[in-house]
Amino acid sequence: MQRRDFLKTALFSTAFVSGVSGMGSRPSEQSNADKAKPRRRPNILWIMFDDGRADALGCYGTKWANTPNIDRIAQNGVLFTTAIVQNPVCVPSRRSMKTGNYCHQSGPMAMGKAAQQTPAYMKGKDKGVWDREAILQSLGLVEQSGDSGIEDVPNLLDIWTRAQMKPINIGKIHGFHDQWDSLGDAEQLLDVFGKPTAFFKQKYPDAAERILSSVRTKTYNWQIGGVLDVKPEDTTPWRLGDMAVKKIDQLSKQEEPFFLRVSFHAPHVPCHVPKEFFVDPEKIELPLPDKTQLESKPEFEKNCLRKYAGSLDLTKEEIDISRGTYYGMAGLVDVQVGRIVKELEKTGLLDNTIIAVNSDQGFGLGEHGLWKKRAFYEDYVKSPLIINCPERLPGGKRIDEPVEMIDFLPTLLELSDLEIPDAIRGKSLVPLITGKVKKWRRACFCEIDHSSSMYNELRNGTGRRVMVRTKNYKLIFFMDERVKDKDGALYDLKNDPGEIRNLYNDSKYTHVIDELESYAYQWSKGEFF
Repeated sequence: MQRRDFLKTALFSTAFVSGVSGMGSRPSEQSNADKAKPRRRPNILWIMFDDGRADALGCYGTKWANTPNIDRIAQNGVLFTTAIVQNPVCVPSRRSMKTGNYCHQSGPMAMGKAAQQTPAYMKGKDKGVWDREAILQSLGLVEQSGDSGIEDVPNLLDIWTRAQMKPINIGKIHGFHDQWDSLGDAEQLLDVFGKPTAFFKQKYPDAAERILSSVRTKTYNWQIGGVLDVKPEDTTPWRLGDMAVKKIDQLSKQEEPFFLRVSFHAPHVPCHVPKEFFVDPEKIELPLPDKTQLESKPEFEKNCLRKYAGSLDLTKEEIDISRGTYYGMAGLVDVQVGRIVKELEKTGLLDNTIIAVNSDQGFGLGEHGLWKKRAFYEDYVKSPLIINCPERLPGGKRIDEPVEMIDFLPTLLELSDLEIPDAIRGKSLVPLITGKVKKWRRACFCEIDHSSSMYNELRNGTGRRVMVRTKNYKLIFFMDERVKDKDGALYDLKNDPGEIRNLYNDSKYTHVIDELESYAYQWSKGEFF
């Protein structure tokens, strides 16, 4: 089949969608007798995407997304429309999420190698930016040798371990390996460059012929799109779903509550889907990259990020294939979520299980002339965040107040009736969910130090780049004494949600820039709450 023919005919197949028949009763439906009983600590099922932007899910308003199972979880739970990650790269983002602190507190600040020169903000670690001893004490832990499992930065997962709920991980871990009871991973069919793996060749001797289409970035040759003629059951997401279903069946036979994370690689590179899951590009309503959009953008984007992973050198057909692949991968994960939730229902665990869905960061699909990650546009820094628990949370609630992903684990701690450390910057979202508070932070923050990147075009002559986001504005700039030009961007999110017009050099917005910069400097010193 030719790629062009494939684009016209291959659509998502509903034959593979496994529906979630019900999400249990809500708290208001419990009897007085039930309320009088001591609450049993809930189970936790944490579904995590890798590079999953919020609009990969239909519940975020994406008409072409095929995610009915996750949409149903959201419909019966709490959905946060704006959940901001603290770093647009997986390793620091996940580490920040697990510690409840920002990346400049927990480290690392990028994914790669050490910077040639240590910046001032890193030297401040011992000057009160964060207090390791205080965090350890608040966790009820002491620093010791042996099997304490404590790394340089305390991990909130230790709290569940102390409560006899050591977290179990299936799939990708990325940091704090000792804190997980790891059940392993599943092999990929393709490597990041789109070449068949040994597993693929073993499963399909004619593996090369089963690659119906393949799209790669120009500089590093990463596989960002492709369709395979394979059984969906042979893909990595499906086999991780198999592992999760089996584990839930085992966990249902124990009396103690469990903490299970199923961490999918999708829709991370290598991006590929079975043909049944490919989403028709004609249904995808995203703007095509336009070189004129880059003219007013920061030099770092026009030069460094564009070379790292640009989209202006991709054809429309390549963009179509890649976008159809990306949303198709989200659909493939959704089917696994349906299978997993159905198993929870079958075993009677559903009502008292917190189901949480999120991601480590988003992913650019060609908008603004860029692909992949490491930028601060909304599609890069907004993660899906859905929390559902019939016995403890309301259903059908959408929260528009911007929140940060350092708040995620503190929220699960409160829902688990466990104490939240005072020494961390993250805080539970339960008061926001229950309506006890109406306003949250004045601003959300995201940061990355490109001088610690593994890619020379990003690290040479650069440093710490920071995003300050309020409800109405977003400021991006280099906040680093090693970089003389702030190379900034300012967007009016209310009037320009697509972040097309860079207002940084417009004198009418000088007061906005000054105010947001002041927020950033207060936040970096631990003085912004």
